[in-house]
Amino acid sequence: MSNIREDKGYTYGIGSWIISRKDLGYFAISTEVGADVYQDALSEIYYEIDLLTTELIEEDELEVVRNYKMGSLLKGFDGPFSRADKLRGLLNYGLDTSYYDGYIKKILTIKPEELNDVAKRYLQAGTFYEVVAGKI
Repeated sequence: MSNIREDKGYTYGIGSWIISRKDLGYFAISTEVGADVYQDALSEIYYEIDLLTTELIEEDELEVVRNYKMGSLLKGFDGPFSRADKLRGLLNYGLDTSYYDGYIKKILTIKPEELNDVAKRYLQAGTFYEVVAGKI
């Protein structure tokens, strides 16, 4: 976000997410940029991915992510429909409520080295699909 939005000014917002299914999952990054900078934006996205595999995340940045993840988790339990959705997820995956104990513990204790290892394993060059829409 700070590189592609704040430093380069390519977009108002950029985000990523992981979709987990029982037997597979995927990672996605999405943004809207002008046709004149889409190649530059893609280059910067790959640059940021490369950083995740070659450098350790700094503790202050990791703390921001921890706070965000904890807030998102809490928000995900706000209201009966949200709680029902969380329960449905547990049931679909054959999990019990102790899953969230482990999830919270991992958020609070994960180390930069662990994240770097995960990035090296799953964010490998040449394994991404690019989807570009619009006038280019």
